[in-house]
Amino acid sequence: MASLRKRLRNLFSTNIIVKNVGNNKLRVLDTNRLQSDGNLAKSKISDRYTRLHGANRHKIGGMNGGYDSNYYMHQNRMQLYTDYEMMDKDPIIHSALDIYSDESTLEDQFGDILTIKTNDSKIQKILYNLFYDILNIDFNMWSWIRNVTKYGDFFLKLDIADELGVINARPLSSYEIERYEEYNSDTGEYEIKFKHLSTHEEWYDVFEIAHFRLLSDSNFLPYGRSMLEGARQEFQKLTMLEDAMLIHRIMRAPEKRIFKVDIGNIPPNEVDTFMQQIIDKMKKIPHVDQNTGNYNLKFNLNNMLEDYFLPVRGGQSSTQIDTLPGMTWTGTEDIEYVKNKMMAALKIPKPFLGYSEGVEGKTSLASMDIRFARTIERIQKIITSELYKIAIVHLASQGYEGEDLINFDLALTSPSIIYDQQKVA
Repeated sequence: MASLRKRLRNLFSTNIIVKNVGNNKLRVLDTNRLQSDGNLAKSKISDRYTRLHGANRHKIGGMNGGYDSNYYMHQNRMQLYTDYEMMDKDPIIHSALDIYSDESTLEDQFGDILTIKTNDSKIQKILYNLFYDILNIDFNMWSWIRNVTKYGDFFLKLDIADELGVINARPLSSYEIERYEEYNSDTGEYEIKFKHLSTHEEWYDVFEIAHFRLLSDSNFLPYGRSMLEGARQEFQKLTMLEDAMLIHRIMRAPEKRIFKVDIGNIPPNEVDTFMQQIIDKMKKIPHVDQNTGNYNLKFNLNNMLEDYFLPVRGGQSSTQIDTLPGMTWTGTEDIEYVKNKMMAALKIPKPFLGYSEGVEGKTSLASMDIRFARTIERIQKIITSELYKIAIVHLASQGYEGEDLINFDLALTSPSIIYDQQKVA
């Protein structure tokens, strides 16, 4: 096992895997996606936060902290994840996360959700066994993608055996895993490690963790950016508006009555007593305590539902009962405005969520379908890029070397036939 770990560590130590596939051609696999986020120990792609935290150089696990955005994101992830948990309880957002997973895991004409293309039939069988029998992606892929789109990150612990490859995969909570991309002064190399915040604070090498992450904003590096992040502020506004509407409905909507009671020639100092007697007769209901048998007239009625009793006297006044209409709510348009902004951030057409507003014929729905298919395709590419890494670890553990490690392609099924036809055209 020690020799296997050494081989895998050497394989992934270069950060990108470069192989000569013949005919003077090179094939490069950026398994850590450093081409998109850069070397975080030296890159200025996230300069906004390296400047803010430049004084917070720290040493973690023997690795000298060069990328201080680690410090920033580690402190703020928990708050973001808490917000995402609250958003997941909203029916619209809950459905949106389900739709991301549903559309990303469609089956092709052969009943497979992942297509493996290679010229080597043996590698084809090995990878098919890996994904469908060992990792059981038919069942697990849906929940993996849902976690990626919800949190922006998903961590999969790979159990690796020499000559057997990946024998099991265990999901790890995004709350408990931290990613460190640092320059190690002891080895003179740039390293990627994962820290499991368990009781023993375990450290994992880069090949032991499959880190699915949505890289779309450098401010969230070295982690991903959730699909819900764009809708997070609008969701908070929508929650406040809906709360205000409910409070208004409860507090102001009920009708109230005004009882104008003619008090005649009753002395002023006796008016209050007289009015209270009338109120008691009309509104208090006798109650008997079942335990003690005590009899009382207590009846607690919410103030917001109580009527008004006003004493009147003189002239042609007589006892009258008037009705005050409940106040009408006029903030529905505000709620719709904020809801539309939130749904726009989710990038899912309204018809897909069960809303039919704004759909004029099949042409507009087809254009919506194409735009949504591009969003799903981007998620699928991110997922397959990490599946490449799992496949390379599996093949390398079984003794494959050279171009055999990358002699395959992976693809998830496109969610839109119209989009496929457009690409062919």
